[in-house]
Amino acid sequence: MIIKILRVSLYGQAIGRLFSYGDICRFVADAELAAEAPDGTARPTLSLSMLAADPLAQAALWANVQSPLFNAQGGKLPNFFQNLLPEGVLRQHIASLRGCAENDHFELLAACGADLPGAVTVHYEETSARQLQRLVTQDNDALEMSVVDMPLDNAISISGMQPKLALVQDGQRYVHRTRGRDGTRIIAKLPVVGQPHMPLLEKTALELARAAGVEVCQAELAPIQAIDSLQGYTLPMERDFLAVTRFDRKGAEHLHFEDFAQILGVDPTQKYSRSYLDMARVMMSQPGMGEAAVHELLRRLVVNELLGNPDAHLKNFGVLYENTGSGWQATLAPAFDIVPYAVSQGIDGHALPLVRKEGAKMGRAKPMLFTPAAAREFCALARVQEHLARLAIRKTCALALQAWPEIINASALPLQWRDKLLQRLAAHPLCAANRRG
Repeated sequence: MIIKILRVSLYGQAIGRLFSYGDICRFVADAELAAEAPDGTARPTLSLSMLAADPLAQAALWANVQSPLFNAQGGKLPNFFQNLLPEGVLRQHIASLRGCAENDHFELLAACGADLPGAVTVHYEETSARQLQRLVTQDNDALEMSVVDMPLDNAISISGMQPKLALVQDGQRYVHRTRGRDGTRIIAKLPVVGQPHMPLLEKTALELARAAGVEVCQAELAPIQAIDSLQGYTLPMERDFLAVTRFDRKGAEHLHFEDFAQILGVDPTQKYSRSYLDMARVMMSQPGMGEAAVHELLRRLVVNELLGNPDAHLKNFGVLYENTGSGWQATLAPAFDIVPYAVSQGIDGHALPLVRKEGAKMGRAKPMLFTPAAAREFCALARVQEHLARLAIRKTCALALQAWPEIINASALPLQWRDKLLQRLAAHPLCAANRRG
């Protein structure tokens, strides 16, 4: 039986191997990962989904190669790694360059291995057949090793359906990533065929979110002509793209990031399957987030509701990891992918419910999130103080009412879209209390 293998690293340090063997794909952690670091410091966190309560439990977790956390079947990768793969047009583009099928997940991961989200990288490593046989089959089967090609030049994995490029800003130009090149790492979100003005709409939404008190990613409109190459992409006749500064990069340094599909151990195809309460409970369990992060989550949900963004699913929220000196802490990453599809396409609702009811169907939730009963239940189950949560919601609405009309009217959005945004804000029930006040 043939086996494919990739070496997995975190912050450039090897932590384990990813195997594709028959119908099974498995991650096997290095034995050193369970041991205390030589200098006594805490080891970096790969995923909150793989974090145990104490060192003994952590060692047992890494050693359990049969755990569902580390295994997948049917050609898929374990959920953490499956969520590292690109989606949509970008997946098609990379699969074409690689010469593999779009559902060949192992090859896609290998192709993007040097530029995955966060600080994880994968690459081929020469390994003896004897070592593989011991690690994978416990000496019960003969192995024929298959070499996985090296990562592609300029291959990047970023989630989301919109076409994207990984670029480096070099003065007034945006050039393809080159190893060691200085400059700001950029995700170029390109115009979408059949969906006009998408970069402008998202840029405006991010500006509105910031004005309402939300921490958002840094993004600017830039001329498409400033990109050095767009080979393989068909674009509409629009002048600008959205240049989003990568918050998981500091120059060429990788900062570790994971989205909430990874944190909750969910396959990316199930990104609509949980609730905002599930995310809030994770935040409350982490010293670097806690109640302040839940308030930030509520601000983002208010903004999504006022703007009409129905696609704030698990993969559109995530955490960054910081080394505090005494250990690694997860902090809420800036907001990204805020798009008012209600304005541009007439799609309304929410990607997730505030609290998912038992037996409820998966998919976008249509009702308003913040009914008094729903907010009360959310606060009780998340163990946050209800009066402070309601205050965060009211303050977000007040800031939106105060700042948004001027920003919307000054934007270059089509007049019809501006009118829709203003009408939505003026009529929204969430803002009623602020208007009465």
